[in-house]
Amino acid sequence: MDVQPDRGSHPRRESLADGHELGDVGPSRDAGRPPEEHPGWVAVVKHEIKEVGLVTLYFLACFGVILTLKKLFLADYQIEFYALSVTVISALVAAKVVVILDKTRVGTRFDTRCPLSVAVLYKTLLYSVAAFAAVFGESLFHAYRATGRLGEAIVFVWAHRDRDALFAKLICVALAFGGYLFYAAIDDRLGRGALRRMVWSRG
Repeated sequence: MDVQPDRGSHPRRESLADGHELGDVGPSRDAGRPPEEHPGWVAVVKHEIKEVGLVTLYFLACFGVILTLKKLFLADYQIEFYALSVTVISALVAAKVVVILDKTRVGTRFDTRCPLSVAVLYKTLLYSVAAFAAVFGESLFHAYRATGRLGEAIVFVWAHRDRDALFAKLICVALAFGGYLFYAAIDDRLGRGALRRMVWSRG
C-alpha cells in the first residue's frame, strides 16, 4: 500500500525560475510595522525658523548692547547714531554665518578631535573671518553699483576704511561668537538642551 505524503505537514515552497526554492510563504515581518514618517516641509520650515531665530535673538542682544553703548558714547559729541537697523542686519548676518558653517565640515572638523577650548577658539576665528568677509562683500557690492567697475569698487572700499572702527568691530564680533560657541560646545558635550535646562530650571 503506497503511502501518500502528507502535504499539510510540510511548509509550502515555491520554485523559482532559476531552480532555487522560495521559503515559507507567510505574513511579512514588516506587515504590522507602521510606515516610516518623514517630516513634511512645514516641520522643516518650523525647525529652521526656530534654529535661526534663537541664534538671531542671541546676536541681536549682543549687538544691541554694543551699539547702544556706541550711541551713548557718541552722544557726548552731539553725533547722532541710529543703531536699530545696524543691529538687526548684523544679527541676521552673524546668525546665518553660524547656521551655515555649523553644517559644514570646515566648521565642525575639530568638534570631536580636539579639546573644547581649541575647538571653540578655531570656530571663533573662522566665524569672525566669515562674518567680516560677508560685511566686506556687502560694502563692495554697494561700491560696485556706484562705480560700475570692480577694481574701482575695491579701491574705494579699501581707501575709505577706518582701521580703528574695523578692529573694534572685529573684537566685538569675536566676543559675541566666542560666547555663543562656548555655550553651544558645552551643551553638545552634556547633551543637546541639557545646559539650557540646567540654567533655566529650578533646583
